[in-house]
Amino acid sequence: MAATATHHDHPHADTIIPQTAIDVAPVRKLAVLAVVLGFAVYLVAGFINANTEGNTDGVREFILSYACGFVFWSSLPFGALALMMIGYVTGASWGVVLRRLFQASVRTLPVLFVLGAPLIASLFMADGKDSPYWWANGEWLHATDSQKAGTKGFDEKVAKLNKGGYAHEIAEVAVAQQMRPEAIEENQHKIHDYLSVKPGSALGIPGRYIVYFGVLGLIGFLILGWARSYEVHDDEASKRKLIGLCAPGIVVWALLMTFFATDWVMSIEPTWASSMFPVVFGMNQLLTTFAFSTFVFYMLTKGQTDILAIVKDKFRIDIGSLMLGFTMVWSYASFCQYMLIWAGNLPEEIPYYIKRGGGTEPNGWIYLAYFLMLFHWLTPFIVLLFREIKLNPKAMQCMTALLLIVCASDVVWWLVPAVPHEHGKLHVVMAFAAILGVGGLWGLAFGRELSKAPILVNNSEGKFLATWGQHH
Repeated sequence: MAATATHHDHPHADTIIPQTAIDVAPVRKLAVLAVVLGFAVYLVAGFINANTEGNTDGVREFILSYACGFVFWSSLPFGALALMMIGYVTGASWGVVLRRLFQASVRTLPVLFVLGAPLIASLFMADGKDSPYWWANGEWLHATDSQKAGTKGFDEKVAKLNKGGYAHEIAEVAVAQQMRPEAIEENQHKIHDYLSVKPGSALGIPGRYIVYFGVLGLIGFLILGWARSYEVHDDEASKRKLIGLCAPGIVVWALLMTFFATDWVMSIEPTWASSMFPVVFGMNQLLTTFAFSTFVFYMLTKGQTDILAIVKDKFRIDIGSLMLGFTMVWSYASFCQYMLIWAGNLPEEIPYYIKRGGGTEPNGWIYLAYFLMLFHWLTPFIVLLFREIKLNPKAMQCMTALLLIVCASDVVWWLVPAVPHEHGKLHVVMAFAAILGVGGLWGLAFGRELSKAPILVNNSEGKFLATWGQHH
């Protein structure tokens, strides 16, 4: 069980918590390096890819790579809000130790909103024809003449489907898109009722985008305000307000992130859907946030014995154990998703894994799948079982850095194989470069917010950390 901090748990009211300003220079240096290197590679690789002979999908692949960066770094503000709320409700020690980093991440929500604006704008460019999201293309339902000419026996197949009771347009599209006619009908409902770039019965994608940031931004604003009062005055009234909002706020976060994952990740596949994917997405989001916050905490407190003395062995073990827990839930949910799709063997669902190397002719994506199995599950499972690893800041920095790489790889595995890439492998380089570049922009805002307060809170919870074990 994680140690919990309460107002009455400590007898040392005069305990001093270090309140020196955080030197965020290492964060800024890493952010600047990521911006320069990431966007340089992203732009150069994108230019070469777009000008490759025969490649007419250069713009789409450019946008898809940016989507990888946005989806990955959305984990930090949204995931930090969830972890901060869980920390207040449970009173767990890790929630106190990492609170400043969670708070700084939540305050970058407006920056993330702006970083997502180019992705929203891309849905309207050229009537969505260059968007990697099929539902943005206003003409995707219509078979073109070139598709008809390149399909053997097109007219015969359409006539055969029409005999089965399907309208001519649906039959035509089913043949041209090589999809079952039932899936075409389902996709029409998706476009008209949910996946729309125009306001409609479900607000449309842009409308829901505003709702995500508006609702969670408001919750974050209220929590940060009450948290500031609680830390300054140590009053129970503010604490009750925090817990009173955080408890239902966790449920709201889970619901909104389910829609967010559906809009920006799951919907990129025309026919695939998974009830387990929001769990996979959520665990990857929480693990990314927790690994990033732990990495930065140990990086910024390196050599500061006064702070490290407060973060006792018990609290370090709690952090490592929760990280292991997130990894295990991700692994369980990912396996369940695969098992259910394999057992169901439905034509609408199995293309998800076929595209990612699971067919009779495995492609390069299967190696990324092996990488994820090895380093997103097996390695953390073995390494984080050891007490010595959890207690060693350097070892935990290495472990968290590895987890950040595999979580980013997971996002690439979700998005990039969803659309065909017939000209080289630069789209993979572009995806990772975009993650690096977008992360640098976000990191500059994060560093600015983190520098506004000392790294440890100085109220009853902070004193609980400092005096833990002295009153036993």
